[in-house]
Amino acid sequence: MKNGFTLTELLGTIVILAIIALIAFPAVLGLLNNSQNETDSAIQNFAITGARNYVNDHMNDFPKALATDTTVKSYGSNGNINVQKLVDEGYISNTTISTSKNSEMLNDYVKVTSDSEKYLFEYVEVGD
Repeated sequence: MKNGFTLTELLGTIVILAIIALIAFPAVLGLLNNSQNETDSAIQNFAITGARNYVNDHMNDFPKALATDTTVKSYGSNGNINVQKLVDEGYISNTTISTSKNSEMLNDYVKVTSDSEKYLFEYVEVGD
């Protein structure tokens, strides 16, 4: 009776494990990418919510457009609320954007405009 494995058995096992790894690796990578995209989307929603609260607290800078005005009203530089500003002023928790992958989002901003009925909030990415 022989103890151990033959070279053929070992090579066969290694080949099978390599095939499984080749199949599993793209799936795991896809899950990680989807997770990061969902995180980015959640942070964007936090930023928009923070911008809404900021606008409510600074109504003098963001007056409503007249009810008869059907065009979109811009607030110039006041209407571009930087995500870093929202964090600094406590409208977004600083732990929300803590990882190095998400820290680049601190340079992004929320653009605020209004039409005749409501404020409009748009998340704008500065760069990738």
